[in-house]
Amino acid sequence: MKKLLIYDCEIINLIPQKDEECLTGYWYCDGWHDFSNMGISVIGTWRNFDIITLLGKTIIIPLPWGKYEAFVNYNSYIKKEDFKHLSLFRKFYQLYCLCDSLIGFNSISFDDKLMKANGLMVDTDFDLLCEVRETVGMPRHYVRGKTRGGYNLNNLAVTNGLGAKSGSGKLAPILWQDGKYQEVIEYCLNDVKLLKKMYFRFIRNRLVDPHTKKPLTYF
Repeated sequence: MKKLLIYDCEIINLIPQKDEECLTGYWYCDGWHDFSNMGISVIGTWRNFDIITLLGKTIIIPLPWGKYEAFVNYNSYIKKEDFKHLSLFRKFYQLYCLCDSLIGFNSISFDDKLMKANGLMVDTDFDLLCEVRETVGMPRHYVRGKTRGGYNLNNLAVTNGLGAKSGSGKLAPILWQDGKYQEVIEYCLNDVKLLKKMYFRFIRNRLVDPHTKKPLTYF
C-alpha cells in the first residue's frame, strides 16, 4: 500500500493586499514573500496509514478508509525555531517522513515554503494544481502571460459537483486572531476533504476541467 499524506496549512497573520487598507487591530506579515512571519495556525491532513509505538518500536498500520487530523498551534507568539519541537507538529513531521507521497494544492509554491520557514523541511511529491496545469498544456508553475486562471480549488470543486469551499484563506487569519479557532480548523479540514476527493478523481481520469467540462487525462 502506498502511504499517502494530504496536507493544507492556514496562517496566523494577514497578508497585506495592494488595493486594500490594513485592518486596525490585526497582525500582518510583510507580504506574500514573508513566509517567516506568517505563522502557522493549522495543518490539516488526511492519511491512509497511522503509526503506533509498541515495545519502543514504531509500527505503521494501514487505514483503508483514511483519517482526517488537524495539527493546531494555539500559541500565536511561538518562535519559528520552536515549531518543530511542538508535539503536534512533531507528529506531523514524523508522518511526513514515513509517507510515500505528500500531496497538496499549490503547496510547492506556498505551503512547503511556509513549513520550511518555520523549521519543518517538507517537499510536496504531488501538487494537484501543478499536475492539472501540465495536463492542460500550461507551465507547472505560474508564468505571467502563459498561466490561465480558473483552476483554483473552489472552481475545480464546484465544477466536479463537490460543493464550494466553506470559506477563504484570506478570511482564516481574521477568524484565528478573533479566537474562532474551531472555524479555522473546520475550514482547513474541509479544504483537505475537497483535495482528497479531487486527487483520487484526477488519478483515475475523472476530474472535470472547469473550462472544457471534459475529464482531465492524467495518464
